[in-house]
Amino acid sequence: MLGVTRPEPAGGTALGQPAQTAVFGILAAVLVLAPLFRSGQPPLARLLLELLAVAMLALVWWRPPRALLARGEIAALGLLAGFPLLYLLPLPGAVAHWLPGREPYLASFSLLGIHPAPHLSVVPLQTESAFLTLLVPVAVFLATRMLPSTRLVPLALVLIGVGAVEAVLGLMQYGGGGGSLLYLGMDYASAAVGTYTNRNHLAGLIEMILPIALGLFLYSLGRGHRDHSRGWRERVSFYGSVRGHLAFVYGALALLLLVGVIFTRSRAGIALTMLGILLATFAFARRLGGDNVYGPTGSVVAIAVGVGIVIGLAPVLDRFSQLDPMEDARWTIFSATLDGIGAFFPLGSGPGDYATVFPAFQPVELGRWFINQAHNDYLQWVFEGGLPAALLIALLIGLYVLRWWKVWTRDAWSRFRFVQVGAGIGILLLLLHELVDYNLHMPANMVYFAFLAGIFFSDPDQEPATGRRRRRRRNPDPTTSASEARPEEVPPAGPHPDQIPNPFDD
Repeated sequence: MLGVTRPEPAGGTALGQPAQTAVFGILAAVLVLAPLFRSGQPPLARLLLELLAVAMLALVWWRPPRALLARGEIAALGLLAGFPLLYLLPLPGAVAHWLPGREPYLASFSLLGIHPAPHLSVVPLQTESAFLTLLVPVAVFLATRMLPSTRLVPLALVLIGVGAVEAVLGLMQYGGGGGSLLYLGMDYASAAVGTYTNRNHLAGLIEMILPIALGLFLYSLGRGHRDHSRGWRERVSFYGSVRGHLAFVYGALALLLLVGVIFTRSRAGIALTMLGILLATFAFARRLGGDNVYGPTGSVVAIAVGVGIVIGLAPVLDRFSQLDPMEDARWTIFSATLDGIGAFFPLGSGPGDYATVFPAFQPVELGRWFINQAHNDYLQWVFEGGLPAALLIALLIGLYVLRWWKVWTRDAWSRFRFVQVGAGIGILLLLLHELVDYNLHMPANMVYFAFLAGIFFSDPDQEPATGRRRRRRRNPDPTTSASEARPEEVPPAGPHPDQIPNPFDD
């Protein structure tokens, strides 16, 4: 009938199959290409990511994202994407002179005979560039939210593969020593960086995806056992099957990622990886195989192994970690950044212009360095965006915390649920890492963080196979018939098929 549309099933996707396939392909390309050219920092690499982001936005826009996004997500995305645009709005000259921190810049422009149109941003061109870069993670998040979980799990495997390749390259760089061609022209020695320009950023990538690899490994343990009455011999024989081999593959990938983050020699990266292993252990130990096929004994063994690994990594942290040259200077940078926050409060200097504006607050002892990042993303965002940026950060973190109430459930966990919980742990680790670094100013890690956020906020019940196992009610008395043991099933009326019919009944 005209004017009548068929409602979509609950937990479905807002995109049709052709659009899903296109978004899946573009998103996979973004995940693979993001770190290849110095983590997406060169202009051409960033331009490529932005063009792919526009393509994803065009495909997603065929169906408004409201179909799947919650109101809080829509509000947060709107504020995040529109925030830089507010600083590009032209202002009357009197208002610009009244805004805190702008007077010295306007005076210097006047002395040079330059009279640009005043904006909220001190350097509008940098803010425009920040807006275009921000389109990439926004598009990745929307594309991830528009895909069903059956397509998100393969993409998570692609991401783990990218991390494994980066870890292998980093190990080869460490073995080759300083001056090795494997550093791809970057001046690094005795540290694994992969295709990144900073070892802390490679550590940030690995710490994000390691919990997902651990989740898939622990989910795969014992997945072939449907009957909980089987003994340990039958359960151990599972590892000789194809699914058992898959569990070993996930375990090997997790081990490779762990070794890779160790050889980055990043103190924060190794410490946060230890925290991630601990959180993943307690999150998944009671869910081995989806609903704990090994019982309490398996949970205790898993927790013991996880805690033992963390304890064993403690001396590794002291042995392999390398002191950052900016370690002692960080507190000086933080103090100077706070001075800048006070000078531009409450509106900030403008998104993306930290490197241009900060030299006015840089102390003399840091004069031999060019400080382009605050080494604390939270301070840098407030420096650039003022009080509105602080409120937006609080809103996004609040949505993340509230999301855990829906992700965490007492029911049996599907494979996607393991990936989702692992993504949530990875998000937490990178948020903690941002207290001493700037991973979320690197395009590659922005992409991966947005992808994990899209998985974490996806509907966990949209996967066809939810992983819940139907347990048959055991019959305590072997002499009891099936009809007595299961009274809810009423046998059909009429004679039994094996019974001889009585001709007089006709």
